[in-house]
Amino acid sequence: MKISVVVLGSVFLGLSMAGLAMRGIAAPQPAATPAPPAAPGPRELPPLQLVQRIPVPDVSGRIDHFTVFPKARLLIFSALGNNTVEIANTFDGRIVQRLKGLREPQGALYVPGFDKIVVANAGNRTVSIFDAKTFALRKTIELGDDPDNVRWDEASKRVFVGYGEDGTGAVAAIDPATETHVGKDLKTGGGHPESFQLEKKGSRIFVNVPADADSVEVLDRKDGKLTKWSLNGAKANFPMALDEDNHRLFVVTRRPPLLIVLDTDTGKEVARLPTVAASDDLYYDAERKRIYVIGGEGFIRVYQQNDANRYQVKADIPTTVGTRTGVFFGNNLYVGVPAAGSEPAQLWAYAIPD
Repeated sequence: MKISVVVLGSVFLGLSMAGLAMRGIAAPQPAATPAPPAAPGPRELPPLQLVQRIPVPDVSGRIDHFTVFPKARLLIFSALGNNTVEIANTFDGRIVQRLKGLREPQGALYVPGFDKIVVANAGNRTVSIFDAKTFALRKTIELGDDPDNVRWDEASKRVFVGYGEDGTGAVAAIDPATETHVGKDLKTGGGHPESFQLEKKGSRIFVNVPADADSVEVLDRKDGKLTKWSLNGAKANFPMALDEDNHRLFVVTRRPPLLIVLDTDTGKEVARLPTVAASDDLYYDAERKRIYVIGGEGFIRVYQQNDANRYQVKADIPTTVGTRTGVFFGNNLYVGVPAAGSEPAQLWAYAIPD
């Protein structure tokens, strides 16, 4: 009988392995087939993506603070170095109007319900009020030295303006209906008020006063009482944002460049992180629990709020050197890019990816 070589080989192999097992020696195992490499996960998108550049022709010098007219899709911003306020249509992607006759405009505010634009002029101690439909000048109010940041309080229907220098710093109220300076001004510790934020559920105003040492000043609108919260050695606090629901105040200093988080119930510091230099604006994105700090160093630093006391740097988004102001509107962060060389001034729009 013919027995195939293959069959004999299999028999001998089986006997050999059985013998190894009887002597307590593990039989060799066939090599395992390597698992296929895991598929790469989806690449995480940056938190801000540059999607639009709007040219701002014939504007030189520093670009200061912004406001928005949401219904008309207008961005309104102070071109301080140009002595104008520029108005851009974000849908058309172009400048549609220019307000002239201003002197070093700093703060600008669209007043909802009144269709008026309020502009603080540092160069001539005045506040200008324009019609937001015709853009005609309606009123000029003499206020005091260096009018700067402007805020709207929906509850009281008042416009608040920070102004003043050495010993005269204050926050004033303007009635947009009568276009007059009303009430008693709230005095700071003496220095010029930079950014400030109004409580919606309370009567306090949180104010950055860089000239008054290393602190945030808290003014009570009811009685004018002044309280100071220490920044523990950090100085030159300019921009500010408020997370009222979580009782947190965000302050950015320039010496050194820090993001400092304060508890608005106690005034105590709960966090501090390094940030971008030469910042003049920051915004809190309540929906995504993020903070955007715009800095003249040339980028936007984005932070993630993990909870009320824990924060981490999420990304640095490139801009240009000298870009330090902007506005958070809808799902976009707009920044003002000053003219440089042959490049005109521009507005850059950064979208938040879904």
